[in-house]
Amino acid sequence: MFQKKKINRKTILLIFCILSNFCFGQANYYVATTGNNANSGSLASPWKTIQYGLNQLPANGILNIFPGTYLEKITIAKSNITLKNYSAILPVIDATGLTTQDAILAIKNKSNVTIDGIELQNNIQNTAQGILVEGSGDNITIKNCKIHDIHFSSNVNAAVNENVNAQGIIVFGTNATTPITNLKIQNNELYNCRLGYSEGIAVNGNVSGFEVTNNNVHNLTNIGIDIIGHEGTCPNPANDQARNGLVKNNIVHDCIAAYSTSGGIYIDGGKNITVENNTSYHNGYGVEVGCEKIGQTTDGIIIRNNVFYDNQICAVAMGGFDYPSGSGKVINSSFRNNTCYFNDFSNSGSGELYLSYSENSTIENNIFYTRTQNILSYAELTQPGLIFNYNTFFCQAGTTKLTADWNGTQYTGFASFVAGTKTNANSIFANPQLTNATITNPDFHLLTNSPSKNAGNPAYIAASTETDYYNGLRIEGGRIDCGADEFGITTLGIDKLEVSKFNVYPNPATNFITIDSEIKVDKYQIFNINGQKLLEGSENKINISGLNSGLYFIKFEIESKSYVSKIIKK
Repeated sequence: MFQKKKINRKTILLIFCILSNFCFGQANYYVATTGNNANSGSLASPWKTIQYGLNQLPANGILNIFPGTYLEKITIAKSNITLKNYSAILPVIDATGLTTQDAILAIKNKSNVTIDGIELQNNIQNTAQGILVEGSGDNITIKNCKIHDIHFSSNVNAAVNENVNAQGIIVFGTNATTPITNLKIQNNELYNCRLGYSEGIAVNGNVSGFEVTNNNVHNLTNIGIDIIGHEGTCPNPANDQARNGLVKNNIVHDCIAAYSTSGGIYIDGGKNITVENNTSYHNGYGVEVGCEKIGQTTDGIIIRNNVFYDNQICAVAMGGFDYPSGSGKVINSSFRNNTCYFNDFSNSGSGELYLSYSENSTIENNIFYTRTQNILSYAELTQPGLIFNYNTFFCQAGTTKLTADWNGTQYTGFASFVAGTKTNANSIFANPQLTNATITNPDFHLLTNSPSKNAGNPAYIAASTETDYYNGLRIEGGRIDCGADEFGITTLGIDKLEVSKFNVYPNPATNFITIDSEIKVDKYQIFNINGQKLLEGSENKINISGLNSGLYFIKFEIESKSYVSKIIKK
C-alpha cells in the first residue's frame, strides 16, 4: 500500500497560482533595463523594453516598470491595460534623438487605460508631445507622472511663430460623434518646456467629462492648463468643444510667454467647466476665460475659490477680446469667491480685472487687493447683463486713490467708481486683513477681525461639493465671506497634509466608511457643507447610510490630535 502524503497550504497555494496564471493570464508583468524580451515577463524574468511588454499584455494586464532609463517612444496599442512604476523611484522614458512619432507616449482610440508614475523627458522636435490622447475612448487616467523638457526646438533662442509647437499632455477628441469620456489627469508635475504657440496641459475638441486635478505645472513658455473648443479638432462643429469638466487643486506658476499673454489657466471655447481651489501665480494672466473663434461662445464657466496673485497682467481676464469681428464671446459665466492679490507686476494698466465682451456673467464675493499702482480694472467693449457686486476692494494708498478704466471712462476713488459704473452697490473698500499679505510667503486666511467676513452675497448657496480654498466649509455663520478663505471657528480648515495622514475609505461611500488607523478613534464628528453637525461617535467604522447624497466633512481625533477629510455619500 502507498502511504497518502499530506500536502501543506504553501504547496496548494503554489499550485493554484501556477494554474491561475496558465488558465487566466498573469495579471502583473514586468520590464527592467536588465531584462530580455525573450523572457517570460515575470518578476523574476522581466522583459527589457516597455513597448514589447505592452504588446504582450493580455486584457486587464498591468505592466510594472523597474527604475532605470528607457530610450524609446511608446504607443498604447490595446485597451484595458495599466502601465505603472514598480517602486517609489520613477522609471524614465527618454526620447533623446527619437523622432519616430510626435509623442513619447501615444494613446489613440483606446479605453480603460491607466498611466501611473512614469517620468517622460527630452522630446525635442517641432510638434513634440509628452503624452498624447487622441480620437475617442473612455476611462483614461494619467496620474503621478513627471513630464519635462518637451521642446519645439533644441535651440533655446529659436524664433517662435504659430507653426512651432510642443505640448506636455495633450488630449485631442477627434471623433465626430463619440467623445473621449471619463478622462482624468491627476497629480502630475509638468515643467521646463518650451512650447511655442501651444500649452502645457490641454483638453481639446470632442471631450465630455474630464478632471484636471492636483497637478503642479510650472516654468513653461506659454499657457499652463488650457481647455479648448471650436478649433476644428473634431470634424463635427456641434461636438468640437471640451465640456462638462473640472479643473481643481492645481498649482500653476511661472508660465509666461515673451510673445503673447499666457494664462496660468485658460478656458477658450469650453462649456460647463468648473475651475476651483487652484493657485495661479507669476503667469501672464492668473486665469483667462475667452473665446478666440469668431461666431462661437464659451459658456457656463464657473471660477470659484481660487487664489490668483503676482501675475503679469491681471488676476482674471474675461470675455471675447475683439467681439464680434475678431473673436467670439463669453456667456453665462461667473467669477466668485476668489482672492486676487498684487497682480499686474508689469504695470500694464489692467490691475486685477480685465473685462472684454461677455454676456450675463457674474463677479461677486471676491477680494481684489491691488498692487501699489492702485489699479483695480480695465474694462473695454461692454458687458451686457453683468452682475458685479458684494466684493471687497483694497489698495494701500486709500479709498480715494483706487483707479479704474471702465468702458472708456477713468475713475479715481472707490466712491466715484461705484457711482459711475452703477455696480458694486453692496461692495466695500477695506483691508481684508489677510494673515500674511506678501508675495514671497502669502497666507490668504482671513484674520479674526477681517471686514470680508460675512460680506459676500447673503443669497449665495454653496454647491454640494464646494469647499473654500483651504478645504474647509464654504459658508459659516450663515453668510459667505469674500475671498477664497471662509473664516471658521469649527477648525475644519486644517492643512491638507494633516488631512491626508489617515485614509477614509471607501470614498465615495454608500453605507459605511472606515478611518484607516490601527489606533482607535477618540471621537468623530460629521458636518454638512453649512457646518451643521449631523453625526458624532467614537468608532473607526461609521454608518453613514442615513445621510443624503452629497459632500460632507468628517473631523476625527486620534491621540488628542484632530484631522479632517472630505467624504462623499453616494
